Amino acid sequence: MSGPSFLASPASALPPPIGSAAWDRELLALGIDRATVDRELDEVLADFRDNDAAEPDGHDVYLNDASPETAAVLVLFHQDNPSYSSLMYLQFVWNGTGQILRDWIVRQFAAMLVHGPDPVADSARLALNVDYFEDRRLVDEVFAGLLAQVPLSKSHWLLRAAGTVPWPVKRSLFLAAADVPTLHASLAYGIGASFYGLYGDVDAPEAAELVNRIVIEDDEIRSTLVEATTRPMLMRTGSAIVVTDGRWAYPESFLLEMTVAHGNSMRWLARPELVIDGQLRGRLLHWSYPYARDFEHELQRGPALEEALWNRIEADPADAAAWTGREVEVWPQKLREYLAGR
Repeated sequence: MSGPSFLASPASALPPPIGSAAWDRELLALGIDRATVDRELDEVLADFRDNDAAEPDGHDVYLNDASPETAAVLVLFHQDNPSYSSLMYLQFVWNGTGQILRDWIVRQFAAMLVHGPDPVADSARLALNVDYFEDRRLVDEVFAGLLAQVPLSKSHWLLRAAGTVPWPVKRSLFLAAADVPTLHASLAYGIGASFYGLYGDVDAPEAAELVNRIVIEDDEIRSTLVEATTRPMLMRTGSAIVVTDGRWAYPESFLLEMTVAHGNSMRWLARPELVIDGQLRGRLLHWSYPYARDFEHELQRGPALEEALWNRIEADPADAAAWTGREVEVWPQKLREYLAGR
């Protein structure tokens, strides 16, 4: 069985402007036509006008189902009345529908980013960040779909917004952007967000290679990227907690109070290596662990720290006392080996 006509060939990858004749033709792949969409939209707006409300929004045009008609009505309405509410309800449709309509919804976001106008594109960016890129269940599919339909020359925002996107999904975009000087500023920002942003995701050696390939004119961004790709983040430790309660699900780990050392920038790394006195001692598994204080535990007291977090550490709990009151190097995965082999 062939796929929907709007994704049938590479020639059709660039989405048509929303509301155009080409957009009308792509509705047929959903089993609806433009006349039906216009009629549905006119009916809900007529109800809105009868209520003498000040300004229509997504609450007024959502048709309370996950049908292609509802999706198309929301998208067409949003084109002239951009707001997050319309796209919030579009995600309701996404959550209740199948793959063909999901593909079409991603295509509409691509159209908003490519064709605008600016208020529409801005609204789309907000919705993508809030509802899709920060959702691990959706980000791979949505970002990959956008990459297939947004031309590289128009990918500035995708590069900048890609910090939370898993590295394997955004890797091809980052590599391609490195060959386009006009994209270097956006690429540098995206690499920085991959290191420093909350829930950022990065392959540190590959990021280091990219940093060395591109021209970064912004002094501050260049400095933070050099820091992220050439040396560890330094943290100081306070007290440690060894949980002895039978309900504790992680007997191979303990909790360690940590704060960023003066002069270092916070980097939220995934499973970073923890090095003390040049030796790998463990990994940081969970930043700011939500610890249940009613669990039975032993406190290994260390120095008082300001602005410290309790983090879960993968290491022998019997050695927890040796971790208190120390300076710890926090390394991205694989970066130490990469730098040693250069």
